[in-house]
Amino acid sequence: MAFMEKPPAGKVLLDDTVPLTAAIEASQSLQSHTEYIIRVQRGISVENSWQIVRRYSDFDLLNNSLQIAGLSLPLPPKKLIGNMDREFIAERQKGLQNYLNVITTNHILSNCELVKKFLDPNNYSANYTAPLHLSGYLCHS
Repeated sequence: MAFMEKPPAGKVLLDDTVPLTAAIEASQSLQSHTEYIIRVQRGISVENSWQIVRRYSDFDLLNNSLQIAGLSLPLPPKKLIGNMDREFIAERQKGLQNYLNVITTNHILSNCELVKKFLDPNNYSANYTAPLHLSGYLCHS
């Protein structure tokens, strides 16, 4: 779409220059894993927020993809035995919140396509292609 061109009728343009914040609101333990309920917000307006649900394995997948780009981030370690313990889940949730804080406050990471797909899957679906001015922020090699 050209700079001065109007968006197609009925299509809302997304201003993805507005930063995202993410806060883990709760966790729920299922039979074999824990899901973290995350409130993501674009800018300061609460009306522009949504919830996503992520497992530790989703964070791990994102982190592995970012590590390919040479980034080392503070993801809490995996734990095979005792990973459903309430105290462990509370500690892991703190670590995952710290991880979210790092990726949303770092200008390069917050503009990374992988991070945007992780936090905003409705606007950055599989068929999303980054605008040319953001193509340097794909965060993978």
